[in-house]
Amino acid sequence: MKLMIVDDEYFAVQGILDGVNWDLLGFEQVFTAYSYTEAVEIFQKNYIEILLSDIELSDETGLELVDWVNKHSPNTQCIMLSCHDEFDYARQALSLKCLDYVLKPVRFDKLTEILQNAMETVERKRQQELLEQYGQQYLDAVAKKSRGDQVDGVEEVERYINEHLSEDLSVRELADMVYLSADHLTRSFKKRFGKTVSNYILDKRMELASQLLKRQDLTITMISDAVGYGNYSFFTEQFKKTFGMTPREYQKRCRLEAKE
Repeated sequence: MKLMIVDDEYFAVQGILDGVNWDLLGFEQVFTAYSYTEAVEIFQKNYIEILLSDIELSDETGLELVDWVNKHSPNTQCIMLSCHDEFDYARQALSLKCLDYVLKPVRFDKLTEILQNAMETVERKRQQELLEQYGQQYLDAVAKKSRGDQVDGVEEVERYINEHLSEDLSVRELADMVYLSADHLTRSFKKRFGKTVSNYILDKRMELASQLLKRQDLTITMISDAVGYGNYSFFTEQFKKTFGMTPREYQKRCRLEAKE
């Protein structure tokens, strides 16, 4: 986590650096700036979670800096330091959603506590965002499953199978891909194509193999791999069951027919 300290008085910044219990806080990096312009330049190059700024700066005010930060780094938590206890300043800081408005001089143990609370706020918001992100992903998955229009899910699986015939294809993994149970996908697939997912994969592989066997530049082993069968013998067995002949016999017949 990164912090920026902004004050146009060098000794004020140095006093904070010397007085705060940094070992307790454990910031990854602490930046210092002495003007609005310098602070903005540092922000543009770094993601800073906490800003601790004096209200009076040499070029612009700390309130204007917070306003810029809100627009360009909205997740940054801002703490305002001020010698003024006028309500108007506090009201402006509140309207800019500052985490705290601290009057100078402030004890360093108190400032350490304020920074520690800011770090906890940053971490809580970060975790909340993660939960919301995961929650949205879950809701999207549920919504996809519930509208789970069988045709859409089945079409997606069909398209994936046709594009990945050379890979291992598991019915369960295909079902997970479209947020359906394996049984539901199997029933839906059979209803649409008149065959199970496994049989569809087998038919498509055999169809592709029969086309590839007509080519002169491919060996049977290469074709076996191309249609998802690392085991040559198993490929031969499946092909013979489908076409009533071995791949080699089929290949020879195709070559003879090509010569005629």
